[in-house]
Amino acid sequence: MSRSSILLIAPVFLASVAGGVFILNTDKQVIVENTTLPISGGSTEPQDIAAVATSTEITKEELIAKAEAVIYETQKFIDEEKAKSALIEAAQEKSSKVKGIYIGSGRPNNFKTLLEQTELNGLVVDIKEAYGQNLPVSVKGFISQFHEQGDWMIARIAVFRDSSLINEKPDWYLATGTVAGATTTPLWRDDAGQYWLDPANEEVQNYIIEFSKKAIDYGFDELQFDYIRYPDSYYRVPGAEKIKAIGNFFSKLSKELRDYKPSIILSVDAFGYVATQFNSYEIGQRLIDAGSYFDYISFMLYPSHFYGGFIMLEDSKRQIPAVYFPYKDESATSTDYLVSSNPYQVISRSIFASIDYLESHRLKAKIRPWLQDFDLKADTARGIFYDAEKVRSEISAAEDAGSSGWLLWNPSYIYTKEALKNE
Repeated sequence: MSRSSILLIAPVFLASVAGGVFILNTDKQVIVENTTLPISGGSTEPQDIAAVATSTEITKEELIAKAEAVIYETQKFIDEEKAKSALIEAAQEKSSKVKGIYIGSGRPNNFKTLLEQTELNGLVVDIKEAYGQNLPVSVKGFISQFHEQGDWMIARIAVFRDSSLINEKPDWYLATGTVAGATTTPLWRDDAGQYWLDPANEEVQNYIIEFSKKAIDYGFDELQFDYIRYPDSYYRVPGAEKIKAIGNFFSKLSKELRDYKPSIILSVDAFGYVATQFNSYEIGQRLIDAGSYFDYISFMLYPSHFYGGFIMLEDSKRQIPAVYFPYKDESATSTDYLVSSNPYQVISRSIFASIDYLESHRLKAKIRPWLQDFDLKADTARGIFYDAEKVRSEISAAEDAGSSGWLLWNPSYIYTKEALKNE
């Protein structure tokens, strides 16, 4: 900005400081017109403006310097906000095209060739599981390596299913009912023997948030939160209270992490049925809450896990008929119409339903589903295998339905390369 422009702005600045009215004459001298200034007691009386000018001793040069400082700080703020917005937009754009695989806490370099040779461009890495944190310093190194080839790095955090602090922080955990004669309340365990942190406990929430900030510092592009819910078999908390606790934590987590790093991408895992039923009071999750605070929702749309079958009403918007695929049918001679044999329909209809729901509530969250790339014993026993054809069918369904990328899950980290397009 030119010095002459500053001279024009400076009187306005000084006016805001001294409370007077200032003009600039043709000789570029600051003239202070008579004004009223506040005095003690809150009243105002006309004062000798010359005395005021003398007492403030603000010269033209000082006035210009102050104006320049204000302008500099204002421009600095504007530039910082523009840079912040650019980083956010870039992260949102790149994250919407992620095609990733889950690799647990294993060796990422084992998958480097697969990413180089196929359409894959992202990795989901476990950094916290039921046994606790797993974030060694070495993680920073492989994040940098994969960033160099343009890959997206996602940190998966198992939130409340965490048995690592039962001795150190027993009061952080969900408990069973009181037992007569017991000096302490027994901690609750799920069917797999795992303990769960109490989602409503503020110290637990802060523990998760601080750990998440550490993951951000390590350089991950995205944090993905799994088990960010109540266990489905824990009945000591009413459904409405579960919904409130989880919704409030969604809000707190999102705000604090975005304040910490505005461009961080946040995603949440959810059961497949939530994509079409929208609410689950048993676990405290509602799609409207997830859609309000996360960038991506990753429904676990594994056809083999729809144990109650899959049913959808007619979709008049897209002119798609109603469907029903049972999980099993003992009287049937064919498995063709079972839910596990119809991945395209399960994936596409689930995504359509969830996208429509989010749009109806004007929420900007996007869908990036987990897809099945593994066999389940119950399926293979009846001749259903998730081979390249079925995995590709899932991918096509996700893309056709408008998902923003997709993720493949295999608990053994063995992926069907033949289902993937070559790079």
